[in-house]
Amino acid sequence: MPSATNVSGAYNFNPSLGEIVLYAFNLCGIRNTAITQQHMESARMAANMLLGRWSSEGVNLWMVTLQSIPLVQGQATYNVPGNNIVMLDTYITIGGTVFTGYISGTTLTVTSGTPSVGMVISGPSILNGTQITAGSGATWTVSASQTIGSSNNPVSIIGETAQSIDRLILPISRTEYASYPNKEQQGFPTTYWQDRLISGTVTLWPVPDGTQTALSYYQVGQIDDANFTNGQNVNVPMYFLEAFAYGLAQRLATMWAPEKLAMLKPLADEAYQIAVMQNVETSDFFISPIISGYYR
Repeated sequence: MPSATNVSGAYNFNPSLGEIVLYAFNLCGIRNTAITQQHMESARMAANMLLGRWSSEGVNLWMVTLQSIPLVQGQATYNVPGNNIVMLDTYITIGGTVFTGYISGTTLTVTSGTPSVGMVISGPSILNGTQITAGSGATWTVSASQTIGSSNNPVSIIGETAQSIDRLILPISRTEYASYPNKEQQGFPTTYWQDRLISGTVTLWPVPDGTQTALSYYQVGQIDDANFTNGQNVNVPMYFLEAFAYGLAQRLATMWAPEKLAMLKPLADEAYQIAVMQNVETSDFFISPIISGYYR
């Protein structure tokens, strides 16, 4: 069967929050001309409540980012970003370099420390896989355009080379950490405890002894707030837009069209389940028994 030829060839459909809100009200049977400021205020609240629920329902892959923290000898506890939901795979880097600076576009300005060409860099909000491709002294070029820090607010950046080594460490509970008799013991960290406060922290044990460069981890971040200002979009991928629209319509119906709620709820649940089926990593999973010799 021949493929369609008269197509747009574009993949830019990404309606603003305002457009999705109008559509959600339409699903409730409310025309655009009937919408008031009160409708829009309740819609903004409902949209952010929905995104908050999604942030807590599992690993949203599009919100997973790599974070890195420079380690300090004798310091066990470090802050995690305020938008952190939970830490995932976590590892210690050995043999890297820590320097400070800021990125504007593809220009990295170094304020202290010495990076080198070929380093893969990480740090607060730095795009995964960003590499230093050229430069010297204070000015360097990186492979991906982004804005990180500023001249008034440089950030700590970790640079890794081909000689750097990453070693996975494992999570423990508060109870297990409390059971350790010597919490100040220094060595190579093998475990971490994430204290999930509003301003959260992560504590390493053993405490870094100065031979490690950085703590790196993948975090599930909170989905960005949804606002009407300047035609802002909702930070969800294309395959979640329908689920967002129907989920929002369901919440709005409880306030503005209760007679539509019974119809909208199954549609919202179905749209969410369809989207969630794509929110997975495509990798193989193997289970095998441990078989060893048995002797009396």
